[in-house]
Amino acid sequence: MCEFQLTMIIVKKFKPNQARFTLSLIILFSLSTFIYAQNPASLSNDEQILDKKLSLLKNNILTNAEKEKLPIYSTTFSALKPLIENSELYKTFQKMPKGGLLHSHSGGIANAEWLVNKAAEYNNCYVFTNSENQQNYLYGQLMIFKENEAPTGFVKLKDFLKNNPNQKEKLLQLLTLKRNNLSEYLDYWVEFEKRFQRIGSLLTYRPIFKEYYKEAFQELINDNVQHVEIRYIFGQLFDENKQDYPIETAVLDLKEIEKQIQKTHPEFTLKIIYTSLKFLDKNMVEKELEKAYRLKKEYPDFITGFDLVANEATGNSVAYFNPLWKNMKNLEKKYGVNLPLYLHAGESCSLYNQNISEIPMEDNKRIGHALNLIYFPKLMEKVKQHQNLIEVSPISNQILGYVSDLRNHPARVLLANNVNISINSDDPGVFGYDGLSYDFWMAYLNWDLTVKDLKKLIFNSIEFSSLNSSEKQKAKLHLQKEWTVFVKNSIQ
Repeated sequence: MCEFQLTMIIVKKFKPNQARFTLSLIILFSLSTFIYAQNPASLSNDEQILDKKLSLLKNNILTNAEKEKLPIYSTTFSALKPLIENSELYKTFQKMPKGGLLHSHSGGIANAEWLVNKAAEYNNCYVFTNSENQQNYLYGQLMIFKENEAPTGFVKLKDFLKNNPNQKEKLLQLLTLKRNNLSEYLDYWVEFEKRFQRIGSLLTYRPIFKEYYKEAFQELINDNVQHVEIRYIFGQLFDENKQDYPIETAVLDLKEIEKQIQKTHPEFTLKIIYTSLKFLDKNMVEKELEKAYRLKKEYPDFITGFDLVANEATGNSVAYFNPLWKNMKNLEKKYGVNLPLYLHAGESCSLYNQNISEIPMEDNKRIGHALNLIYFPKLMEKVKQHQNLIEVSPISNQILGYVSDLRNHPARVLLANNVNISINSDDPGVFGYDGLSYDFWMAYLNWDLTVKDLKKLIFNSIEFSSLNSSEKQKAKLHLQKEWTVFVKNSIQ
């Protein structure tokens, strides 16, 4: 029965004073229901029960770890992965709706083993098997060549895998980055970038490009992620028909993939953050920024922002590009569109890394990583005032060596100071996993989170997404519905 029908019955049945009192109760009830729907931080009775259940599951993990003498907090994700997968907590998180993945990178999303298997189906896919220093190729680098045109050192991938059953595992070790010893010294950024170099050319081959992103999005959907935003570096797609497709081709292909997925998952949405590289000079990045505005004008609801990525310890500072940020107003007038910044900054443990303080906050909607924001308390307050979101990626931060013990992750300080954050996987395909459940597991276990915290993190991922207002409203309604079902099913 709708509220209007109920109101009319009350007006007819009761005396004026009684009717007014009863109507007041209805209004209060409706208002409280509205407030609850708008405020994901409030908890229902069912959510409170779920909170106790998850806490019990966490305590069971910690108790068993103590019995087994497993130093769970000082053990890396790579070593913990089997334990995570066998835990009831992880299985619960797999069923949990996670809203959006706001921080992911082109070439780092889909499962590496899937990619090797798929690439091996193509007769024109080759792998480099000579030592790394020859011809500027890396051992294990995958590329597409026409028959009899592969350079010396390349062999067909399917022959490479067929000749030795152990080759596949060796190749996977070259395509993924694991950290099994927190105390060992290794330049993880160098190794990290090699993983992207080994598959970069392969993913510009248009047939594999399309299959790769279908797989990547399906993995996320299977893990109950409804919205995805990719920091996408535009490469030149090619195939047998054409060697240099325009950059719009990638946009059209990705939009078509989104459309296909929506036939079975109508709630799925995808946005692209145009991305360039920190180590390029101002002139080159200026050209990339102009391309981004041009694409934004052509696809206003698909290209939603701009970012720069690469190792902050070796790339240019945010301030180096200040002339470009100042010129964005002119680009807005020229193209008639607004292009927000979603800059990586503060992916560093150094107090002397000033990137985080150089971000033009009025133009920047979200900050990637921001690990050293806690060293700048005045700036942290400014981030709160501007309602910026910090995109946090716990597993990535551990594997790349920024936070060995995740109990000491800066996100705990941000949460304690009511700074808005979301949970992200960054490059799960490179780190040897898929989906978002692993990151939620690590965050929940190490940060003493509650269901109230989890709910806020999940709803943040839609609230601070780059969806337009109507898309965001639909996404929130879907997420609320899925969350309610998840809670009820989890406590039964």
